[in-house]
Amino acid sequence: MKQLCLEFKNSDAKSRVLRLNNIDDNLDAETVRSAMTKIAATNMFIKKGIELYKEPVGAKYVEQIETPIFSDK
Repeated sequence: MKQLCLEFKNSDAKSRVLRLNNIDDNLDAETVRSAMTKIAATNMFIKKGIELYKEPVGAKYVEQIETPIFSDK
């Protein structure tokens, strides 16, 4: 399964990652940067007075591969 991981700085200058599943895995940098800028501009993700997604920093696709050894389900 691929995830799109969007990295932001919060208003305390700490790193935050927003992970999205079921995504288009052919997005270009301009499209993703534009979407991240719009997310940051909404100011709707606030927790204890801290804006969680204040400034876009980077984005990447992450693919998790599971290799089962055995299962007794």
